[in-house]
Amino acid sequence: MTEKTLRLYFPALVPRHRHAENWRCLKGYNAFPVVSAEGKIKTVCYRFKAKIAAAAGKRILFFSDLHYAPREKHLVDELCSLISQLKVDLLLCGGDLCSDAVHIKELPQLLDKLSCCAPLCAAVPGNWERGKNWLPQEFWYDMFQKHNWHYLCNGSLEADSWGWIYGCDDISRGYPGLLTTPPAHREKIFLVHRPDTVIAVDRETPLDDFSFSICGHTHGGQIRLPVWGALTVPSFYGRRMACGLYAKKGSDTRMIISTGVNHASFPWRINCRREILLIEFE
Repeated sequence: MTEKTLRLYFPALVPRHRHAENWRCLKGYNAFPVVSAEGKIKTVCYRFKAKIAAAAGKRILFFSDLHYAPREKHLVDELCSLISQLKVDLLLCGGDLCSDAVHIKELPQLLDKLSCCAPLCAAVPGNWERGKNWLPQEFWYDMFQKHNWHYLCNGSLEADSWGWIYGCDDISRGYPGLLTTPPAHREKIFLVHRPDTVIAVDRETPLDDFSFSICGHTHGGQIRLPVWGALTVPSFYGRRMACGLYAKKGSDTRMIISTGVNHASFPWRINCRREILLIEFE
């Protein structure tokens, strides 16, 4: 992404609602079926019509914002149990895997545990990973690779003959951009940490060729009021990008925003579920 585009989006505290005019919410927080309602983490299901025959029946699981710390071990156990039960073909992580730098040493064991739940695993950096600027990107690439994960920071990954995943850098500390031409005859997925990056990249390089983009970061606002919805959302676009399914005007591409698994700066969720997303191609 060029410096000119990055300057459009900072400072982050200044709303940039006009940049999101091409995106509208199709279905929000309560629109999609909860497959698994037991436990602390809910499984929310999205279904898309497969564009190619090879993708029909494939299942993807997406989680984001685990913010792992040892006190959240019960969430990891529940997450692994859910993924194993769902028998997915592809496991995607939307970043913010750990809570703070002191917990990075716990990540190898965490990645090993998660990689056992799916045949193919890929992750992108979140603002927590990118914010630790004393750690070079090589550190993250090496750690994920050693534990059977693909770390995609402006990089791509093929999922057999049916899928192609492009993992994008985070806009807060990195340089996101679509640097590779998507292949033909694949279900193309744009994986990124936050919706703001999707909109920023799409303004520079349209993402119309992708089946959908998928992201987290917003935590659904963490505090949701009846009728009103999220009280506040950490996005350049405020409450309009809290969670759910979004469509780009004049295009078939979609964007899914997850509420995430864990909390952010304050340890409460009020009327806001912890969720993972199950995506099925019909």
